[in-house]
Amino acid sequence: MRYRRFAFLIVCLTLTQWETSPPTVADTTTPARYTRSVTAICAHALLFEGRHAVGTRAGALAVAHDIRATNRRRLRRVAGLPVPSSEQRPVKRWLVLEQRLANVFATTYVRIYDVIAAATTPARRAREPARLNRLVHLPDRLEGTVLRLESRLHLPDCTGGIQSSPSRP
Repeated sequence: MRYRRFAFLIVCLTLTQWETSPPTVADTTTPARYTRSVTAICAHALLFEGRHAVGTRAGALAVAHDIRATNRRRLRRVAGLPVPSSEQRPVKRWLVLEQRLANVFATTYVRIYDVIAAATTPARRAREPARLNRLVHLPDRLEGTVLRLESRLHLPDCTGGIQSSPSRP
């Protein structure tokens, strides 16, 4: 009789295990744990990691390529982390915006080089500060969007291109 009860208990436990699927990694990951994992990857991120000759358009293009590649590598590592199920959509949006921002930084870098290189006459040199100012501030709107999302998710900048402040993680 005892063996039947024991066998019945084992069968019930086994069936219960089969009926309820085990929690996925995302279900067991907390927002705080996710933040710590992302911070370990992104804290003190550099905009680009290679060394490049500056002063030529080829050098500017190489820097732009490195900006994109460095950020793509870093964001790929972040994308491999388990995300809390409650944060799936905003994290996906953040990853897309971070890569977009890196692409803007890369494109802007080359455009800044082009403006400086083209300032070969007094008239062009006179227009240079205004053009450079516009280019330097080109990422501002996207940066603002990214910063608000990072603040909401408690994530650090992962591009290496946004100046951090003491209030940011």
